[in-house]
Amino acid sequence: MQRPLRLFLTATLIDALGSGIWLPFGLLFLVHGQGFGLIEAGAALSTGGLLALATGPLTGAAMDRFGPRALLIAGNLLRLAAFCCYPLLTSAWQVVAVTLVVGVGDRLFWTCNAPMVAALTTGRDAERVLGTQTVGRFAGAGVGAAASAVLPEITSPAAFHLIAYANAATFAVAAALIWFLPPAAGVSEKDGSAGWGAVFADRPYVGFCLTQTAFTLASASKFAILPILVRDFLHGPQWIAGTAITIGTVTVVFGQHLVVRVLARYSRATGLITTAVVFAGSFALLVPVTSVSLQVAIGLILFTSVTFSLAEAMFAPLSTAVAAEAAPRGAEGRASALFQLSWGLPMALAPAVLGILLSVSGALLWTVLTATSLLAVPAVLRLKKPLIDKPSQRVSA
Repeated sequence: MQRPLRLFLTATLIDALGSGIWLPFGLLFLVHGQGFGLIEAGAALSTGGLLALATGPLTGAAMDRFGPRALLIAGNLLRLAAFCCYPLLTSAWQVVAVTLVVGVGDRLFWTCNAPMVAALTTGRDAERVLGTQTVGRFAGAGVGAAASAVLPEITSPAAFHLIAYANAATFAVAAALIWFLPPAAGVSEKDGSAGWGAVFADRPYVGFCLTQTAFTLASASKFAILPILVRDFLHGPQWIAGTAITIGTVTVVFGQHLVVRVLARYSRATGLITTAVVFAGSFALLVPVTSVSLQVAIGLILFTSVTFSLAEAMFAPLSTAVAAEAAPRGAEGRASALFQLSWGLPMALAPAVLGILLSVSGALLWTVLTATSLLAVPAVLRLKKPLIDKPSQRVSA
């Protein structure tokens, strides 16, 4: 592995650690650390995230103009500042503002990440690098899960604030590492003629981005909602959520590279269809979780933590590698910004949508997620030949 790739991968693993920490902890931090209501906190987080999505086109155009290095540094510095402000929040508009800044930093990072990986790798090596990043994100989620299991039992606000400050520190370290990348790292030759027209004219690529929203909603759902589900709806001990997310983390950390090696024997479309089916099956098993005994609910939660995490291990490297390879030449930044919108929109909507569905019925929440996951299957089949499994991407079984 070349030095620029090693340096970039180390920085993004640290970045993924910080982002992953906040995934299972955001709603819990605001509800039980800052005193917000569930729907109020979810709505504020979603509003800030949605506002941040408007910066996607600008970040894509900027990447095509300046390359990814400067934007990766800027994205980490923005999130460093924002997470230092989280413990100071006392009103919904402040949550919206800080979440907006975090979202802009996220957009900068994720818009530049896949093009940089594609520039530093060849063939399906990109999936191995992206899989390693997924390991980092789940490791972060495991740290967040441990915090979500312990901190609710502590009454000191300082204990809740510790996670926010630790998260800020990870972004500072990631920015410092990316600073040492060569200034031209990831910058490819461009003729300057490609723009948004080239991206939107590529209908299979746009269709793949739309399909991605179903996968992302599935990916963002279970571990983000689990601490609140266990505490406020199952009225069970918080160790359930912590254990479940820890099991999921271990599954990805130790199984990710094996999953990538197995998937390399098959087409990417086959892998994505398998992912959708596993997501749907996991959610279907959780439909009765709020109506059965606590012991049965614990069994369902722990078992689906394994299957859900296997789906996650398949989904992220495959879909991101497809999008990076299929991006129109000369408009990689803009194409990546559109693809990241398909990540960002479900992630931004997830706190509000999942919170509302859960407040109505746990069965409704998991039924909706089962249905949206299954909708991805016919979409992948339709895009199989024109985009996902182009001849250059196919490998023999």
